[in-house]
Amino acid sequence: MKKFILTAIVAIAAMTANAQVWVGGQFGYQFSKLDNDVTGDVKVNQFAILPEVGYSLNDKWDIALQIGDEYQSVKVGNGKAESMNAFVVAPYARYTFYKTGKVGFFLDGGFSIKTGDFSEEGIDFEDETMWGIGIRPGVKFAASDKVTFVASFGGLGYKSVGDFSQLGFNVNGNALQFGCYYSF
Repeated sequence: MKKFILTAIVAIAAMTANAQVWVGGQFGYQFSKLDNDVTGDVKVNQFAILPEVGYSLNDKWDIALQIGDEYQSVKVGNGKAESMNAFVVAPYARYTFYKTGKVGFFLDGGFSIKTGDFSEEGIDFEDETMWGIGIRPGVKFAASDKVTFVASFGGLGYKSVGDFSQLGFNVNGNALQFGCYYSF
């Protein structure tokens, strides 16, 4: 039993010997417009600032925690306006599946919890908690040993708030997020 425990400790230490701590975050902005003859144009602005801290386990795996704020504004041509402001906590794991030179392609898999006032598909939720789970593709560029730029977009996921839930697949440039990280 002692040999097994010692072997496990050595294996874990070997896996994390090259680990690095990094700080950074992501900034996201999305604008949507829907032309509607009945209510007028519907315009949606979404904005997110998500600072994060992460830990690189090896060349393939990272773990991180985002904590930040998201804001959404919905304006309808007939004068109706709605908004959402939420505090966000989102841990995730990143798997880099392909790397060539300074460029790597990854998948982020994570869980998010948001608390605040929400509007989803025209339904208002006040003082609610939303949760979601999903996978998001992205690309990263190592500008130096210390600085890395990332971009992620779209994704496959599920979210739920109150009686409303949504399952979706979306890989497009409308849900683009950019980030920058500094490794210690």
